[in-house]
Amino acid sequence: MQTTLFMAMSANGLIARPDGNEDFLSDDHWQDLTKLVETYGNMIVGSATYKTVKSWQDPNINFDRFNQATKIVLSKDPNMIVDPGYIVATSPQEALDLVQKHEHSHALLTGGPSVNSAFLEKNLINEYVINIEPVLVGEGKNMFTPTDTTTHLAFVSATKKEHGIVQCIFKTK
Repeated sequence: MQTTLFMAMSANGLIARPDGNEDFLSDDHWQDLTKLVETYGNMIVGSATYKTVKSWQDPNINFDRFNQATKIVLSKDPNMIVDPGYIVATSPQEALDLVQKHEHSHALLTGGPSVNSAFLEKNLINEYVINIEPVLVGEGKNMFTPTDTTTHLAFVSATKKEHGIVQCIFKTK
């Protein structure tokens, strides 16, 4: 099973403010996320990301719009209540098993720091698609929680996109 991690972040590496707000990220990233969800037919997010995005008012920037995709929410609580069309998994491997069960050969991860780290620590990420927004944010959440894990990456490409966004793609060595 191949797994791609997609993240949008500030130029200094933050994916959200301390409260989870992503107001410094442009809506352009959703176009890239949408393409990836359509390509792979699935997405895996954490419970905090699920709740944050569900609270947004813009119907164009919401996970519900991916109604043809297998949508998995990773949560420590197996009884977490999610809307119809979402499936709860309690571990990275269970999430990947669900992706495979739904006949997808490639998983798309777009979680928060804890979920991303859970996949990283188990060496379950093969590709990193990172959109860098030209903004510096004083404090916030990193792509991963602190960990002792070291993962070496191979550079694949960098593409300048609209509004000064740079998309970098790496593969795991």
